[in-house]
Amino acid sequence: MSSLYLDRKNLALKLDGQALALYEDGARKGTVPLHLLDRVVLRGNVQLESRLLGALSERNIGLLVLSGRNTEATAMLAGRSHNDTARRLGQYRVSLDMDLRTPLARWLVLVKVRSQLRLLRQALLDRPDLRYPLTGAVQTLSGVIGQLREDRLAMSLESLRGYEGAAAAAYFGGFTRLFAPALNFTGRSKRPPPDPVNTCLSLGYTLLHYDAVRACHIVGLDGMLGFYHDVSFGRESLACDLMEPLRPLMDRWVWQLFRERELRPEYFSDDNGRCLMNKTGRQRFYAFYESHAAPARRLLRRYAHALSKRYQLACEAG
Repeated sequence: MSSLYLDRKNLALKLDGQALALYEDGARKGTVPLHLLDRVVLRGNVQLESRLLGALSERNIGLLVLSGRNTEATAMLAGRSHNDTARRLGQYRVSLDMDLRTPLARWLVLVKVRSQLRLLRQALLDRPDLRYPLTGAVQTLSGVIGQLREDRLAMSLESLRGYEGAAAAAYFGGFTRLFAPALNFTGRSKRPPPDPVNTCLSLGYTLLHYDAVRACHIVGLDGMLGFYHDVSFGRESLACDLMEPLRPLMDRWVWQLFRERELRPEYFSDDNGRCLMNKTGRQRFYAFYESHAAPARRLLRRYAHALSKRYQLACEAG
């Protein structure tokens, strides 16, 4: 099973038997058998037949539509969902009980900060010239992990967010130093992303977020209702929860892309303060993501499956 990325204008997608047929400016360009696909990612002006949408959903093939001007998702199709509603009933019960939410949230923050620490420790080995700023960040993250272990009985969601915020400030203080000054990456900024690194992080987080949405949907959970992120209109809070521990992995991939010069400054341009990645850059990014994403997707599915079982037990206990 694989992913199909279509990033071009004037495409039309139609259902042709058991295959997806591609047309460009009215001319047939080829077909892709549906049984080979796990997801389809679209960017640009693409037309789809309603029959094709039904076929994708029936075969549990995901669909993600990206906006043409930025890296945000404008539409998603997650496929079939699990039929056991007890999982959602348990999820709703947990969402209303802080004593049940807090242990899950503590686990999430702890796993995320550990991942951030691993990245910076690896960076210390690769960049001894940055020993001073990276060592300071590593010490701060180690301290946060120690506090998360020691203060488990006094934890609240507010205190956990405080620990996460302190870790993020230290982490990005070191992470930004790993990139060439010419990239103008001074910290995380996303609306709009002002530099090449933030543009790549935003696109990567969008792709990872969609994989988290699908993982939630497939096991029958409500992706809008998280245990760490509070309810917010239009936000898939549970998907945000599940992808948090994987954000440092995406950060590592973006660093690798620039360090190995797979992505270069000439692939980016400025549009009134918004940094845009050109088609060559996007093609390289998509190819890299697909070649590395399988373990992350498996981990998201594992997280979602474990959480669904926990919620089911909460329903039965209630």
